[in-house]
Formats: sequence, structure tokens, C-alpha cells
Amino acid sequence: MDQDTTTPVISESPKSIPRTMPDTKPPKVSATDGDFSEEKPVTFPTPANSGRFWNKPRLKQYWHDGVLYTSQSSYEVDTSILFVDLLYVGIIAVNADTTVENLTKTAFLRFCVTFLPTWKIWSDIAILVSQFEADELSQRTIILFILACLVGFTTNIYSAFYTTYAQLVAFYLAARFCVALVTLALALFIPRVRPIMLFNLVSILVPAVFWIGSCFLDENLREILIWLAISFDMWGSLIIVWLIRDVPKLSTTIAGRVKQTFQYFPAIEVRHRSERVGAFVSLVFGYSVVGILYQSQSKFGINAFYGKAVLGLVQAFCFNWLYFDVDQKYQQAKSTQRHTISAALWFNAHLPFIMAFTLSAAALSRLVVAHDCINADPEHLTPMYEERSEAELTDGLRWFYCSGLGISFLCMGVISLARGDPPRRNERIPQKLRLVLRAAVAVVWICLPLAKELNSLELIGITASTTVFALAVDVYGMGQEDLPREDTDQFEPRPVTRRETVIGF
Repeated sequence: MDQDTTTPVISESPKSIPRTMPDTKPPKVSATDGDFSEEKPVTFPTPANSGRFWNKPRLKQYWHDGVLYTSQSSYEVDTSILFVDLLYVGIIAVNADTTVENLTKTAFLRFCVTFLPTWKIWSDIAILVSQFEADELSQRTIILFILACLVGFTTNIYSAFYTTYAQLVAFYLAARFCVALVTLALALFIPRVRPIMLFNLVSILVPAVFWIGSCFLDENLREILIWLAISFDMWGSLIIVWLIRDVPKLSTTIAGRVKQTFQYFPAIEVRHRSERVGAFVSLVFGYSVVGILYQSQSKFGINAFYGKAVLGLVQAFCFNWLYFDVDQKYQQAKSTQRHTISAALWFNAHLPFIMAFTLSAAALSRLVVAHDCINADPEHLTPMYEERSEAELTDGLRWFYCSGLGISFLCMGVISLARGDPPRRNERIPQKLRLVLRAAVAVVWICLPLAKELNSLELIGITASTTVFALAVDVYGMGQEDLPREDTDQFEPRPVTRRETVIGF
């Protein structure tokens, strides 16, 4: 990266001596404790795209001697990631719908095995786009190839444990090897971060050996290699964090070597990270709303099916309200940047949250069309939904819905707690007490399948009503925000023409 296109921002470590780059303002030292910096706006422009298919990749932001250097391009959102989110939500919808067709332990394991690799690919794309800048043509071509591999991966999910496992692994490894080639290219063309990139390359190749080996073993031994490969894929990169943070504490000599080797470390734009995860969560909530839709052929469609669909809508709306308007809107924007552990906990808690909520939403789509309660005649449904309607709820459907909803609610509380924000001034009920209430509600949901006499309408009614109750407690407990009143004196009257009035400008 050229030095005149970056600028250092506030360092997180008061003990570190910030170094300035040519033609930039000297960085300030943050007064807060943590492992992430508090960023400042950047005014240096980013070079325009040359129009060529390939350009030398450049770092968007990186750590060096306790100072975060960033370019203006690190604040720009790549629209191709939005397209990736849309495709990925469709992938997890197919995965979840396939799982609820056979509500068994094997189906749940298949869901986990097929969900985690796709999540890893989505995370890799988001990180690479956030950390590095490349020509739009080459970058979008790489993303398109990875998406094509994901489509092939998805088409082999249904029979993955029977006849299409080798094809499923092949498509996944093709996407991972593409990421490995990109990582190798970054290591060659950006010497500053070469040690980190080479380590990331190794973290891709090691689990690939386990994936390939699993294709030649029987089912029992195959699961062992699968979970080893998934563990390395999901959390192998944390080794480098441990190596940089904790190993130097053992010896001064080791500390010097580690510091010399990893002088430059690619940084992640936390705001973009949280925005991308938030956009993805909103799409997952949207999938739950789509799942409750059905088609009726009754002359009077106000029946139990419609009531369950509305309750499911209310429940999804409250989840969306809690996640965005309670846990994030009124929190400090940079609270997840205070410490590495809190930031890692915040992001990793989204994985079980999304997995559990997706399974619950898929089970909810079956509960809505079930005819195990009064005023629910399956003949009022169109033939496609009549075939899905069940006269009696299975234990697997109850556990998938209630446990998935409860685990996702617990993870939402962990996400809120990981932010570590100070209490608000007009808070009526402390946040920790409100999170305890959420945990209690989640435990009640997880235990609901034990009450087998409850029908589908009663199950959805209990979960929806308790969700509304938890939301009401949170909204009341937060209190009113002391916002400055709008100063109407700052607006100056300006005469407008008739044309401007009609157009609205």
C-alpha cells in the first residue's frame, strides 16, 4: 500500500508510541482500554479503478506498532457482498427445509455439517473484502466462482450422507482452494503481511486433508474427520491470535521474534463487520416470515392457520425489534471494539444464534399448516400445503421449534452482553436483570416439548406471548433516552418556486 493513501488512527494501547506516516496527521492515543482502536474519518482519496482485469492488491487497513493505519476505501461497502448475503440465505433456507422433512438426530447432524462450511465461506469472503482492495473485475470474478461452488454444494445437501458426499466435499474444497490461491497471491504481492497470509494458507490446507480423507472412510470414521476438519476451518485462525497475544508472555526472546515476524497485521473494519452481520440477520428474520406464508382456498380464511401465521409474524417482528432497536440502536457504536475477547464473542455467538433460529423458523412453517387444533381444516389449504399439514405433532418437530427458538434467544442475550456497554442514565431496569429474564424465558421454551398435550396453536401462542412480554420489559427497562431537542432556529426560511414545490426538492 502506498503510504500517501493511509493515515493512522487512534491507538488502543497507551503504552505504545504511535508512528506517523508521511503527509498524515499524527495519531492520538486512546484513553480507553482494549484491543481495538477508535477510528477517525479519513480524508485521503482512494485511487480510481484503472479498468484492467487485474491490479496489484492493496491493504485497506493494518496494525503496526500499536497503531491502526487505514485508507478511505476501508469505509466503503462492496455491493457484491449484499448479493452474497441473498444467495446464502437461500442456501440455509434449502438446508433447513431439507432438515425438517426428516426430524431425526441424523438430520440435525447433517444440518450442522452442511451449515458450518457455508458459513465459513461467507465469513472468508467478508473478511477478504474488508481487509484488502483489488480491481473490481478480478475480485467480482473470484466471488462469482465461489458462489458457483456454493450452488453446487447446496444441490448435493439432500443426499450428502448417502450418495453425493464426495460431490459436496469437492464443491466446498473448490471454494476453499480458491480462497487459498487468493491468500497466496496476497502473500506474494504484499510483503508486509506475508507471515500472516502464509499462516492462513496453512490453516486452509490442513483441514482440506481431513475433508479429502473423509471421502474414503465409512460413515462412523467419516464423522470424526468431518468434525476435525470443521474445527480447524472454524477456529484454526485463532491460533495466530493466541500466538501473538499470549506466547510472548512466556519469554522475552520469543516476544521479540513474534513481534518481528508479525509486525504488520491486517485489520478488520468492525463497523462493516457489524453491518454485514446485521444485514445477514435481517435476511434470516425475513426467511422466518416467508416460512409462515401459505395459500388458502377457504371462502372465509380467518381460521387457526391464519392465527398461527399472525402469531409467527408477531414473534419474528419482536425478535427483529429486540436485536436491532433494543440491543444495538441504543448501545454505543464502538463497544465491541474494546477488547478482542468481547469482539470475538460477539461475532461467534451469531453462529449458533442463526443456526438455531433458522431451524426454528423451518419448524414453524410446518406448525402453521398443522391441523391438530380446532378450526384448522386441511381441506381449506391448497393441495401443496395440505400435503404438508400434519394431524399430530412429532416430538422432533416440537424440539426443533422450541429448542431452536430458546437457544437463539439465549444467544441473543450473549450478543447483547458481549457489547459491554455502560448503563444508560435513565435506565429503569438494569440490563443484566433484563438478560436474566430473557434466559428464563428461553429455558421455558426449551422445556415446552415436555408438555406433549400442547397443540401447534398453543405452542406458537406461548412463545409469541412471552416474546412480547420480554420485549415490553426491555423497552420499559431501558427508560427514555435524553436526546437534545430539535433546534428550529437553525433552519432558515428560503423561498421556493412552484416547480420545486411540486417536484418535492
